[in-house]
Amino acid sequence: MKILISPLYATSVLNQAWLIRRLIESRGYDCEFKSTISVFDIKNENNVGFLWFTLATIQFIGDAIFPYLYCDKPKAVYVTVEGIPTKANVLCSNLDKLQLVANSKFTKESLERVGLNVVDVIHHAINWNLCDKISLNPKGLGNKFTDKCKLIYVGRNDPRKALDKLSKAIDILNDKGIKDWVLFLHTEASAKDMFDKPNCVLLPNFGGFSYEDTLHLIASCDYLVFPTMCEGFGLPLLEANALGKPAIHCWFPPLSEFSSKDFNFVFDYIEEAWAKCGATQYWIFHQYAPEQLAEMIMYAIDIYHNSKEEYQEYCFKAKKHAKNWDYKKIYKKLLKMIGVR
Repeated sequence: MKILISPLYATSVLNQAWLIRRLIESRGYDCEFKSTISVFDIKNENNVGFLWFTLATIQFIGDAIFPYLYCDKPKAVYVTVEGIPTKANVLCSNLDKLQLVANSKFTKESLERVGLNVVDVIHHAINWNLCDKISLNPKGLGNKFTDKCKLIYVGRNDPRKALDKLSKAIDILNDKGIKDWVLFLHTEASAKDMFDKPNCVLLPNFGGFSYEDTLHLIASCDYLVFPTMCEGFGLPLLEANALGKPAIHCWFPPLSEFSSKDFNFVFDYIEEAWAKCGATQYWIFHQYAPEQLAEMIMYAIDIYHNSKEEYQEYCFKAKKHAKNWDYKKIYKKLLKMIGVR
């Protein structure tokens, strides 16, 4: 018995797809990744279930429509989106005939605004046992900068990640003479000029680290800085919490669906703004001022240096909270949809 998964070949999706695959195989099924699931795959009697895991826009999900509608076996289309799909993605596309499973309530509401059919929400998940193991013995940065509060950003450099706001926030910290901190950036080389300034270290080889190595990097630091304005889910935040590290971020959906003000360092956005992403979707930017981010970073640094017990309590709460998103618990419902017993 085999389950076929057609994942979007993007890092965050692939990491989740591997967790789902691991869970499927633990139940005694074979599992295979395929870039495209064909009608021939569906007709194959050895293939008993199908999962499409992708971005909910026509150029990514279009190839799934005909096989999905043809298929009378257990199946699911698990999707994410960072905003509102354009009319060009919906009109005359048959997308409305798919029963979609969203990775967040935000994704669900965004897709329903253009008439798409979302039947359930299943959040992304983490491998909590792996995160627990790494948190007890992180190896990413060794013993460097032991006297400083270590902040880290992990992610791409594109407009919705708001690295320009983070750069301005760092300027504010440096102008105020705030000391005893360092920011590590595991991102694309295009961000180098923005962070060629004191207290910033650009880590090389973005995209070349294994998933576990990236988790080790986060676990070696004291806070995750997550300056993003727009997400379909926001997995680095949840991963940091699972590693016992508080995160600094703006409070907006979908982050507010799984984050917590009890241990993360958050601030409110000022307004929503739409930004067109090609012909595919309108990103929903949750705009804030760099001064808000700078103020929260300064507060977090102060807590780390001057209130150690309070900081350790935040770390404990973050790790305990994240355990609720372990993949063995979260993805049970998705496995049932694709016929895995």
